[in-house]
Amino acid sequence: MRISTNLFHSQGLQSIQKHQQDVLDAQLKLSTGKRINAPGDDPVALNQIHSLNRTMNSIDQYAMNGVFAKAQLVFEETAIADTTDSLQRARELTIQMLNGTYTAEDRQATGKEIEQIILQVQNMMNYRNSEGELIFAGSSVNAEKAFVEDVNNPGYYAYIGSPNAAGQFESDGVTPVEDPLANYGSRFVQIGFDDDNKLKPNDEGDSSRVRISDNGQKVFGISTTTTFTGTPDQNILNVLVELKNALNAGLEPPAGVAEDLKAGIEQLAEVRAEIGGRQNRIQTQFDAGESFKIALEERRMGLEDMDIVEGVTELTKSQNALQMAQQVFSRVQDMSLFNYLR
Repeated sequence: MRISTNLFHSQGLQSIQKHQQDVLDAQLKLSTGKRINAPGDDPVALNQIHSLNRTMNSIDQYAMNGVFAKAQLVFEETAIADTTDSLQRARELTIQMLNGTYTAEDRQATGKEIEQIILQVQNMMNYRNSEGELIFAGSSVNAEKAFVEDVNNPGYYAYIGSPNAAGQFESDGVTPVEDPLANYGSRFVQIGFDDDNKLKPNDEGDSSRVRISDNGQKVFGISTTTTFTGTPDQNILNVLVELKNALNAGLEPPAGVAEDLKAGIEQLAEVRAEIGGRQNRIQTQFDAGESFKIALEERRMGLEDMDIVEGVTELTKSQNALQMAQQVFSRVQDMSLFNYLR
């Protein structure tokens, strides 16, 4: 078999180019600190790395959702705490005005303070979050108010999901105030991986979701013992209205008002405790996500990151191989018949 000079040169050049590429690859891995810098380096490992990155990105997004959910729950907790303080003050005044030593003028003066308490409680019951959405309107977060004037019982207030709110229109003059959707659902935020990817009407037993708004009738509605004038909704705001009406007339507080205010305070305390439970669940889900993320990060580093000792060894081997290939090529150049015919 005849081997030409061109074949010697071609094979020698290919060998040098291959070893040069090996040196460049080793230098790239050491400079980036990554074992995989191109899809061809390890397709299987690269696919696993992409999957791990997607999972970790989801965990980061759930953590951000948790921060948002916590902020919204703080708004709700603030509104409930303020309402509780107002009701406690109203109850103190109620018990005080039951004392027969106070005159009609004293009760009327106290009625003025109750009017201010009503305005404050009304503001809290129609409280909006940072997004401008009602936090006590169930699913109707974009309504103008959660508690509106009762058209069937003037002077009282009705929840927008109540029939007593029917007959009114919002500021556009077209949209009816009564909204049955206010009685269903509320806003939820995803804070973790869902085990079955199925939505439920609430977040009970589902650690992946947390509720950040509530139905106002469930929060502020109570079973009252106060005798109302007419048939208004049974809520703490209307209890205050009945108290105000009696005091403005110079009369003693109606029977049952003090007990109803106490029941309202206890109801708000339960809601506030439940909000605290939701906040704790967000923190627990965050901690679990961070622990899972650490395990995923360790796995990703094992697939992607370059071992420095191994990288230096590989670079040295490639450099030695390149040097040998260059020396062999220089020797091959001398293997010509013309060199022997000189």
